[in-house]
Amino acid sequence: MNLAAIPSYFPKLMTAFPVTIRITVESVIFSLLIGALVSVGSLSKNKAIAGIAKGYIAFMRGIPTLILIFLLYLGLPQVMKRIGINMQGISTITYIIATLSLSTSANMAEMMRASYLAVNKGQLEAAYSVGMTFRTAFRRIIFPQAFGIAIPTLGNNIIMMFKETSLAFTVGVIDLLGKGRAISSASYGSNRLEVYIACGIIFWLCVLILERVTKFTENIYTRGRKQATAK
Repeated sequence: MNLAAIPSYFPKLMTAFPVTIRITVESVIFSLLIGALVSVGSLSKNKAIAGIAKGYIAFMRGIPTLILIFLLYLGLPQVMKRIGINMQGISTITYIIATLSLSTSANMAEMMRASYLAVNKGQLEAAYSVGMTFRTAFRRIIFPQAFGIAIPTLGNNIIMMFKETSLAFTVGVIDLLGKGRAISSASYGSNRLEVYIACGIIFWLCVLILERVTKFTENIYTRGRKQATAK
């Protein structure tokens, strides 16, 4: 192993970093949208809707992400082909984004549900007493408090999703780890350890940055909420 060669791989690996960022950002957006719908469903008074939502959460949290990738990438096109839908034009990145969005949406849904339930419901009743609608009360009272509660968990979910983008190489996506695999293969595996150490360092540094951003956001938001409450 040549430790001195590790820094030389950083520039090569970083050429694929935008792909990793794209997968992460788009997956976060879609997982939040799906998670919001599932969260609303899990809180529904309709037992059938609540049961479906909770079943979805249990399934997505229970199935390994790698298996879900293969189910979507290999299985879904075959199923759709049987009903006359051709999915050959869909890029592999799309499958990865879909997989991470679905997988993480379950955690996002539980985060939203728990944050909503953590807000004192007496405040909602007080809002009703002064003539507010549920939509207005949710926007002005419930959501701001629930968001502050959810920030640490949201940060953790984003970090977990960022790390799971490393599974994209399994279906040929040239992301950060996919680039590392390509670099290693070009040298017939002679520099494999050095390349993967370089990949690990990049992921580690990015996670440190995400952790700092999460903590900074939480401090700024809670400080602002405290100042607004004090006034």
